[in-house]
Parts: sequence; C-alpha cells; structure tokens
Amino acid sequence: MTDSIDKLLNYHLETGRYPGAVVHIERDGAVLKHASVGRLRGDGDAPMREDAIFRIASLTKPLVTTAAMQLNEAGQLELDAPVHRYLPELADLHMPGGAAPRRQPSVRDLMRHSSGFAYLNEYRDAASREIAMRVGLDMRLATMTREQVLQALAALPLGCEPGHGFRYGFSTDVLGLVIERVTSRNLGDVLHERIFAPLGMHDTGFALPAQARARMAGAYPDDAGFFAFTGKFDEGATKGDAIQSGGGGLVSTLPDYLRFARTLVGGGALGAVRILSEDSLAEMTRDQLGEAVDGPTNLTGPGFGFGLGFAVRHDFGVSAFPTFPGEITWSGICGPVMYVHPRERTIALSFNCNMATRILARMEFRRAAQPLFDSAA
Repeated sequence: MTDSIDKLLNYHLETGRYPGAVVHIERDGAVLKHASVGRLRGDGDAPMREDAIFRIASLTKPLVTTAAMQLNEAGQLELDAPVHRYLPELADLHMPGGAAPRRQPSVRDLMRHSSGFAYLNEYRDAASREIAMRVGLDMRLATMTREQVLQALAALPLGCEPGHGFRYGFSTDVLGLVIERVTSRNLGDVLHERIFAPLGMHDTGFALPAQARARMAGAYPDDAGFFAFTGKFDEGATKGDAIQSGGGGLVSTLPDYLRFARTLVGGGALGAVRILSEDSLAEMTRDQLGEAVDGPTNLTGPGFGFGLGFAVRHDFGVSAFPTFPGEITWSGICGPVMYVHPRERTIALSFNCNMATRILARMEFRRAAQPLFDSAA
C-alpha cells in the first residue's frame, strides 16, 4: 500500500531532487515509516543504504548546544555571561560604523542566534555585507584555524544589537570554541564523551574514517552548492589544525541522529542513559526570542521562534506546514532535517543530499508525515 511518504519519495526521485534518501517517522515509540530509497550518490549506481553517512551541516548545532547545556548544568558555563568571559579575543566587538553594541553578546545569544555573528546573507545593510564578503568567512571557516576564525569574527561588524535580532550565522561555531576553552579539549572529544558514546552514536563525528568512505552519500553532480560546501570541510579535514565547526562540521547517519531525537522525546534520556535534565531540555525547547524579535522565517517559514539550538513552533500564527505548538525542528544546508514534538512524542527525520531545493523539500516532507502521525494518534 502506497502512503503519503512513498508518494513524496517517488516524486523526489523521479524529478531529480536528490539521488536517494533515508527517512524515519515514529510516534510514542511506534515506527510508522522507515525507508531507504534511491541511490547513495548522484554519480554512481550504488543503492542508498541504511547506514549511509551524510554531512549533516547545521544539524550539528543542536548537538553542540546540548553539550553546552551539559556544561551549564555542571556549573562550568553561565548562559547569561558575556562571550568574552570565555573568549577574550571577542571583547571589543562593534556595530556597523564602529560603535560598540549596547551590550556584548552572551552565551545564551549564541544558542538562540541573537549574538549578531551573522552569515553573509543575514546582514541587512550593504556596507556590512561588503565587509563580510571581503573577509569571506562563510566559505573559508572550515579550512581556517581557531585563531583565524576568532580574528575574523572580531573584525566583522555585528549583524544586530545582541539580544535584539535573529541573525543566523556563526554563533554555534563560537559556542563550540567556548566549549573548547572551558573544557581545554577539542570539541569532537567533548561531544564524543558526553553525547555520542553514551547514546551509541558510533558513526557521528568531525572526521570520516577511511573505512567508512564507501558509505558517504552525495548529491547529483550539478548540485554545485552542495559540493562547494562539503568540499571545504573535506579540505579542512586534511589540514590537521582547522577548526572543528560547531556550526556545521559533523557527519552522521540517520540511525545515529534518531538516537538523539529519541533522547529529546525522552525528556533528556534514552532508556537508562540521561544526558540532560528535564529542566535543561525545557529551556532549550521554549521560544527564547519573544514576539518583538524576528525569528527564522527565511529558513522555516512563518510561525516559528527559536529556543536554544532549535526552532520552536509558536502557539499562534500561520505555518507553511502542519506543525503544532511546541514542535521543534532544525535542518542542514546539505539536505537533512529533523522534526520532534517532545510532548506528542513524534519524530520525523529525512536524510538526503540536496542543497538546491532543500527548503521546499523539508516542508513537503513534514506535510507528508502528518497523515501518518494522525493515523497513530
């Protein structure tokens, strides 16, 4: 019997949106759909596989934010402390025109993208975009050292007054550097010790082992943006001293990320393994921006605010797809997306390689998942 997800997957394969995909939908622990379809890469005939490895790009951000919240629970990191308490290199940040901001960005600002550390296309004034274009951090970060990244960020104007705007950007890369400074360890080691190993996420990390390369998924060759993005991370991995990008550097599999998603549904625990308190998770999954601050509309469509690491569906307003108040979501520029509703205990994951039409594909996937959720309600 063909369901709404089968129809969507067939459409995406037939129209060349992506070579293949792995998807998973469940409610209250019951699997409603699990499928691996199409091909592993756009330039070969190998079939998509359950254990395919994907560059998850910005789906790195929720994991890094989770590690930071663990440090907050341990009393090692204060959410409302200024970032420069941990990274003195960022003590003299400035607004466009050179004036100091009304206040310096906090760790909480990093988690909710209200710090002003903006990607190029998030700047609202032409002069700042010109400066950011010359610095070129958007396409170079993955190949730069930590010191070079901090130096570049210190030279850039902030994209908004800290706490007064949502500007998607390098905030979680900075948060990763804060974690490294607080723990005196590489970000990858912290994530492995605190999240990946406890949850059994054995295929998730900043490095792709040589023996796993045959499992790496890829887009169609004409998806130029995909290969420009992933190529920089491949280049950075060969340099040895490049930053481990908390904003977008991880590779993972859908089964691995599903374990993290189930932890979110489980109130911070997966079975007997607890990685976060319920209070910390509640803080992460409530809107932290308020109605006065613009949210991630250009990435999620209307109806969403932002918590700590995730977009959060408001309890008001329209949405481009049938999410419900309290549902959290985030995604990666390379194609993968996650939708989780902790209270309703729903999970929808789609991992694919598709930069060209990714935003529409995310919304179509969430719409197609709803009939399955309804049938299991």
